[in-house]
Amino acid sequence: MVYSYLDHTSDVYVHIVSNTLEELFEEAAIATFEVMLNTSNVEVKEVIDVEIDGDDLEQLLYKWIDNLLLVFDSRSFALRYAKVEEIKNNGRYYLKGKLYGEEYDPNKHEHRVGVKAMTYSLMKIFKNDKWEAYFVLDI
Repeated sequence: MVYSYLDHTSDVYVHIVSNTLEELFEEAAIATFEVMLNTSNVEVKEVIDVEIDGDDLEQLLYKWIDNLLLVFDSRSFALRYAKVEEIKNNGRYYLKGKLYGEEYDPNKHEHRVGVKAMTYSLMKIFKNDKWEAYFVLDI
């Protein structure tokens, strides 16, 4: 699994490469939180269950990241890592996963840049040899 940040004039442009679709979503979670804080300083003291659905993979990714930002803002939750247990497509995409982390402490977790929102800007998800995703975070 690999994520990287690409050049963008005012926001954060993320590119992810992974072996599985589930890993792609897990890596998207880490990439998002790394913009905001140092995830390696986060301890696992709490687990949050997540279930979301979407019309397509792009909407599922949008709602996944949007949910992560909501958990950060509303519960002051710092993510260490995410585990996506399954992604199903029964005419509608469904994701079930868990978020691992602890209460956010800006001193301990090295506050970086605030992410305001997930966007659909430049978003694409596809599979060649590996799964790849591109998306923009509004900072």
